[in-house]
Amino acid sequence: MMTRRGSAGVEPVGLEAPSERGFLRVTAFVVALENYRKPSNGDPLPSVDFAHADADAFADIIKRNYAGLDGDDVSVHVLKDADASLTALRDELKYTIKNLAADELFIFYYAGHGFHGAGGNRLSTYDTNRTNIEDTSLSMRDDLLEPLMDSECRQALVFVDACAEKFSGVVKSRDVISNLDASEVREFLDSAWYLGVFLSCSPGEKSYPSTTLKHGVWTHFLLEALEGRAPAALTRERWLTDFGLRDHLRQEVPRYITREMQVRGSQTPQAILSGSNSFRIHHIPKPPAVPADAALAGISLRNNSEFLEGTETGEIRCLPGFSRAKKHTVPTEASDSAEAWCQRLLSDRVAEELQELYEAARSALNARRKDVRKADDTGGGDLDTAAFRYSIETGQNPDDPAEYIIRRRLELRDGWDAHRAAIDEIFGNEFDRLVVEFERMDDTFDALVEKLEDIQESQGGEVHDDDRSERATYERDGVTFTFDLKQRRLEISFGRSGTLELVDAAQKFQFGTSRASPMLAAPTSQAVPTPVRRELRRR
Repeated sequence: MMTRRGSAGVEPVGLEAPSERGFLRVTAFVVALENYRKPSNGDPLPSVDFAHADADAFADIIKRNYAGLDGDDVSVHVLKDADASLTALRDELKYTIKNLAADELFIFYYAGHGFHGAGGNRLSTYDTNRTNIEDTSLSMRDDLLEPLMDSECRQALVFVDACAEKFSGVVKSRDVISNLDASEVREFLDSAWYLGVFLSCSPGEKSYPSTTLKHGVWTHFLLEALEGRAPAALTRERWLTDFGLRDHLRQEVPRYITREMQVRGSQTPQAILSGSNSFRIHHIPKPPAVPADAALAGISLRNNSEFLEGTETGEIRCLPGFSRAKKHTVPTEASDSAEAWCQRLLSDRVAEELQELYEAARSALNARRKDVRKADDTGGGDLDTAAFRYSIETGQNPDDPAEYIIRRRLELRDGWDAHRAAIDEIFGNEFDRLVVEFERMDDTFDALVEKLEDIQESQGGEVHDDDRSERATYERDGVTFTFDLKQRRLEISFGRSGTLELVDAAQKFQFGTSRASPMLAAPTSQAVPTPVRRELRRR
């Protein structure tokens, strides 16, 4: 083990009371190599997906997390691509580390190509040359760890999201190129100072990007913990420690790779930490209590339609037009022909219903014929006014082939509230749920269920989930919220039938919708959620 020079008698760090930190200043050095310089002959090194996004998000979180310190006591340097040449990195690092103080926390973050070869652990720079990597890449030992050990700084955190997978196949070196070697870092562990080094993967593995997360997977979960969005990583006093962060990354990164990505490889983060006592990285204040009606606002949906819905089912053999004398038989399985037959059997009933609603709408709304449009087809149709659009569809019940189904929908338009009495008069207790259809959701099914379980812990209620159908249900106080990820629907039911009373009840709840709707409370954010789709590979 190497001995830290000039720091005898330094007290252990990271053991402060919950209201204290073990440091008074923070300096962060953030490097992102997404694109590399093109040499005069040949191709540049392969690009690194989302390295800029990773670095920018990390820098922003550091600024926010330590905003409680005086402005001059938080310094964040970000170097990307052309600004991160070998000369620039060496000069900037040397100057920064040389000026660190004993009461300062130094944080180093790197996203790019990293490898073990040419005499040790090395990090690529903007101008790394594939034919001379030893002289054109940054040495973690010589340029980072040894200068830190010799400085006045008593605590340092190093985060490296990198692997050698794309790098090793394009460089020319007499050495074997492999992933970063943790044993080299362990040489710098010393009880006289604190060093925590977090690496995104283990030897022989890859560090994957996520097109869904728009970050490297490891960095995404690192950011999650630093922002306080990983309660399991925190101590009882709500400190994020190095141990908690290590365990969080070890658990969440492989789980995401296995469940959400179509890759054969694995990714196991590493953490090399000083001593047996945990180091407090950041204190996460307890979030304010969320009002019960706003608890679901954190589930983001890109909604595209909202409507009241009611369904009716019954036996096909009881429909007018069904005749055993005509050798009609009850279907035993679902089919297109049975669907069309049900529609024909129900055609007269649907036409009669639409006509009755047409007349009721003209009377209640005091509307002229041109203001109420009615259209019907075999077993279906719709009714349009300035205040609403009503539609009806029929067919074979997909859950029971011996039954028919009638689906009725009512979509309220802007300004509907001026016609409340008329709408209630026309429709009465026709509907039993409000439906929000969405194009996509921010969360995977597992993440959705976890959020609902968090809501259950804070607000009460019950959560039920079925990964076979990708349906998750949250029930509380007689209200049921059913998220159907396959059908891309959120169904809200209140245990009773109605029309506008269902809309009024739904508007008491705040949802994470992206688009304003006349049937819902105003959305909390207009941010567009990220689509959920399978992943490809990374660095």
